Amino acid sequence: MKNCTAPGPDRIKPEHLKSIPPVIIKTLARLFTRCLSECKVPTSWKTSKAVLLYKKGDPDDIGNYRPICLLSVIYKLFTRVILNRIVRILEEGQPCEQAGFRRGFSTIDHIHTLTRLTEVSREYKMPLCLTFIDLKKAFDTVEAEAVIEALGNQGVPTQYIRMLRELYDSFTTGISPFYKEVIVNVERGVRQGDTISLKLFSAALENIMRHLEWEDLGVKVDGRFLHHLRFADDIVLTTEHRAGGTNAGCCAMLVESSA
Repeated sequence: MKNCTAPGPDRIKPEHLKSIPPVIIKTLARLFTRCLSECKVPTSWKTSKAVLLYKKGDPDDIGNYRPICLLSVIYKLFTRVILNRIVRILEEGQPCEQAGFRRGFSTIDHIHTLTRLTEVSREYKMPLCLTFIDLKKAFDTVEAEAVIEALGNQGVPTQYIRMLRELYDSFTTGISPFYKEVIVNVERGVRQGDTISLKLFSAALENIMRHLEWEDLGVKVDGRFLHHLRFADDIVLTTEHRAGGTNAGCCAMLVESSA
């Protein structure tokens, strides 16, 4: 964890955890073990403080602000423990088309692939249609049940699925638009600022992609069809159809599946 980051509602900072004595570390380890065995966590881990960060545009438009949840540092340490135990399974469930949040993968790889596709298409006068998709507020709108289903389909052990379901159940956040704090139930979205959230979102997106009808679609490269590339929630669909009708159909299926 990085130092000098904003604490959650419990006011504990990463610096505090890094300076605690060994006896407290052992106590934390016992607490984490008990939480995992019982699939129960302290209620203080299931709340956060929301702050709005201005992005760009009209300051009076609430849509130009990004909500950030300040989570308990102990909660984030606990989810890091869970991630360390399931990351190998989640990595094995991701295809080479997904380059987001993965060690050894980069946007440069996908940029090179698209560049070569474009060059070959122009050289041999072959039709090529690229459709770029940006999922609006993707991390904030993914359903918790979609994440749970994806984890099960990708072989994550039941114990950790139950634990994550518990962490996402009855979660609240406090926001102070004026002077009095308002408590809001958080019913969807993965938590930005939590390390495991990136992997949970990728798992949910991969689960959707597996259900789409990709057979014989896309551009044939080295004997196999390349129908899309992904970097986290940014997607590009590839096809040889000049009119792009196939991509339009895939877009429709993607939107319907993610709704």
